[in-house]
Amino acid sequence: MQIHSVAIAGRRPLEAYDDVPAAALGPRNLRILIVNEDMRSADSLKRTLQDLGYATTFTAYSARRALVAAADFFPAVVILDLELPDMTGYQLARKLRSHLKSSVRRVPLLAIAERHISGNLELTRDAGFIGCLTKPVLPMELHTMLRRLPR
Repeated sequence: MQIHSVAIAGRRPLEAYDDVPAAALGPRNLRILIVNEDMRSADSLKRTLQDLGYATTFTAYSARRALVAAADFFPAVVILDLELPDMTGYQLARKLRSHLKSSVRRVPLLAIAERHISGNLELTRDAGFIGCLTKPVLPMELHTMLRRLPR
């Protein structure tokens, strides 16, 4: 399993991607669970995903809520912040893998980190993540990583 890290230096507005054909944007039925305690960041990520064509998202603002949501929402991918107040993103990833139905155990996990730390790649890989993005997340970097997900 190869893990990707994207260090983000600055943001480009979504309008910069207006020349991207609509067919190249995300599959509308990909169920994405966003886990982030910062409501503003989580909601911004949800809007970005919707702008990119990913219409089916659910947002959980805590790890505990994410565990319930994953069982009810059956996500195809989980994007989660590594720094949650009730447990770390690494702990949540392990719980998602071990405590939920077998179909959820195989769900790809993408981490979002506050900053690029050299140990993030190894820690995220060990916890079962397939990728790690650095805040602030650029829309097309996220889109590229989602398009690389196993189908």
